Amino acid sequence: MVFDIASELPGRLRLRCGRNLFDDEEARGIAYELMGLDGVRTAEVHASAGSILVTFEPERRDAVLAAVRALDPLDLPRAEVGLGTREGALEISLENNRFQVEVSKLLLWRVAKRVLLPMPLRAAITSARAVGYVLEGLRHLLRGEVSVEVLDACAIATSCMRGQFAEAGTISFLLQLSGLMEEHVQSRAHLALRDGMVVRSESVWAVVDGQDVLVRTEDIRRGMVLHLGAGQVLPVDGTVVEGAGEIDQSSMTGESALVRKGAGSTVYAGTALEHGDLKVSVTAPPGTARIDNIVSMVEESSELKASAQSRAERLADGLVPYSFLAFFGIWALTRNINKAMAVLMVDYSCAIKLSTPIAVMSAMDEATRHGVTVRGGKYLEALAAADTVVFDKTGTLTNATPAVSRIISCSDATEDDLLRLSACIEEHFPHSMARAIVGEARSRGLAHERELHAEVRYVVAHGIATRVDGDNVCIGSAHFLFEDEGVEKPEGLDDLLAGEAGASSTIFVAKNQVLLGCICISDPPRSEAKQVLRDLRALGFSNLVMITGDSEGCAKHVSEELGLDGYFAQVLPEDKASHVQRLKDEGHTVVMVGDGINDSPALAAADVSVAMSDASDIARAVADVLVHDSSLESLVTMRLLAQRLMGRIHGDYRFIVGFNTALIACGVASVMPITTAAYLHNVSTLGIAALNTTPLLAGPHLEAADEPHGCGRAALPAPAAA
Repeated sequence: MVFDIASELPGRLRLRCGRNLFDDEEARGIAYELMGLDGVRTAEVHASAGSILVTFEPERRDAVLAAVRALDPLDLPRAEVGLGTREGALEISLENNRFQVEVSKLLLWRVAKRVLLPMPLRAAITSARAVGYVLEGLRHLLRGEVSVEVLDACAIATSCMRGQFAEAGTISFLLQLSGLMEEHVQSRAHLALRDGMVVRSESVWAVVDGQDVLVRTEDIRRGMVLHLGAGQVLPVDGTVVEGAGEIDQSSMTGESALVRKGAGSTVYAGTALEHGDLKVSVTAPPGTARIDNIVSMVEESSELKASAQSRAERLADGLVPYSFLAFFGIWALTRNINKAMAVLMVDYSCAIKLSTPIAVMSAMDEATRHGVTVRGGKYLEALAAADTVVFDKTGTLTNATPAVSRIISCSDATEDDLLRLSACIEEHFPHSMARAIVGEARSRGLAHERELHAEVRYVVAHGIATRVDGDNVCIGSAHFLFEDEGVEKPEGLDDLLAGEAGASSTIFVAKNQVLLGCICISDPPRSEAKQVLRDLRALGFSNLVMITGDSEGCAKHVSEELGLDGYFAQVLPEDKASHVQRLKDEGHTVVMVGDGINDSPALAAADVSVAMSDASDIARAVADVLVHDSSLESLVTMRLLAQRLMGRIHGDYRFIVGFNTALIACGVASVMPITTAAYLHNVSTLGIAALNTTPLLAGPHLEAADEPHGCGRAALPAPAAA
């Protein structure tokens, strides 16, 4: 590809390739290809301008230029929106650029009109633009809606009819600017939601030459056959070619009942395989699946809006009829149209309806910059109001990377035999305990040459039952093996474990109803857990409890070490959900933090559910808030963000009512010209919207705000009123 260097700084190049040389998909393909080069930090390719902006390590300059020269204009790479971190950063960068261009065009056009065009022509342009607002207002009226759009239309139309074209133009300009701002904030929030909504593992099992092979999710291609087991979230759209199972499609359809799927059935990315075993032929690779195209519906859903946002929208539209009544009342009493116009030109509705959605979406966007995806505004509101946090123990309060501490054989099986057999089964279930077992086997050089087991039956929070070389094998909790599966419990086992396992978590392994042995996994508390719990209390949480399926001794040890308010030990998954529900029934607003398949019922039952970065796919599919790093400090950040959001919204209400009431009073009393009052009203509305896009956690409030994801521990002022 031929290009000119338009500008250059160390580590930064802007290249001009010519207008209309490539389309948007080719521009994205070029950007992704350049970002794949070693040393390249960012790459922006703009189709309309035919330009390429690349930032890179200075020593990689020649490699970057060579890569651009090597592009064939007749065969440019094409790409749809990608899934990776770099691709997401590019999309946000492009959105920022689009917003800046649109605002610049609007401002330049306004200045050019005032400087270059005569007044009659400016009046004609303003009148023509007013037609669009009037038609929009009429559409709402015909639907029986006396809304903010009707009020805006009346204000602009009345100004034009009175010959106040400058006033009408100012209102139109400010409405356009506010609209651009709202669209920009929504776009950024939706871009963040797109990556957070679609839960995908980094890798998945594919069937290659009859064998299961682990492949990266980004390498999935149309026509590949994937092997999916219980507890996994489907990474793609596809068609079932073999097997049967029950799928939770609530993320797609909202229905809570599981749906039976068999050969020939269509399955969708983002849905969870609760039970069964499926082989799925890929029909839509990641980035092109159905769920990738419907994420924009999420924030538009009334169910996911913060109730404060919904109240603001209802209040804004509800105030419009009263504005018209006040207009006609003042006109009737004073016989002065100018005084009556104060109510139309200065209203509460526009500011209320615009400010709250922008505040909520800006907070959601800010959350993503701190490494957290929030799936709806209502969860931020609930997080601000919550008084109780229920923590899962394993992988949440305790270390995200537990390790095998001991292997106890209760049969002729050696430690290596137990570990090899357990890893063979557990590698399909990405829970932190499973990763510990698989990691220990790998460190010892233990591997199986082929998949020996089939027809895996996963029992939530209990364990796994399968067949290996014709033998029935079970692995899981004591309750699962000794009560559900009927494995005989050796005499003296409890005393043995009390002396050998200590505070470790214990996984039991049995074959053909006979206990082979136990795997003890040390699971120390996270290094930041104590401080995080103190910080959460300082931010208003009064009840911090732990819930776990582990033994009483293990749970008590962790609870005392961290200073929790209480704990529940040896809890089954359905009981985890009932504990959460009982707390809600007692009047508490509950946040549940978990990471495993076993936590999904409790996560679904909570007011706000939080899944950590290393959580299982199904936990992340169920959760309302997804944390993208492994630190509990993000909980403190999110609580502070949520509280400050609610404080901002309530502060907006107070200012809007007070300031606009004063303007109306000044207009009616003729203390201030109506045009001045209207101008101040619109500028204040735009100012509130602009302020609502500023960070809630800026400045000294976060010690590590400039770190990646900004997940440092928050400074803790008194909790904001919610």
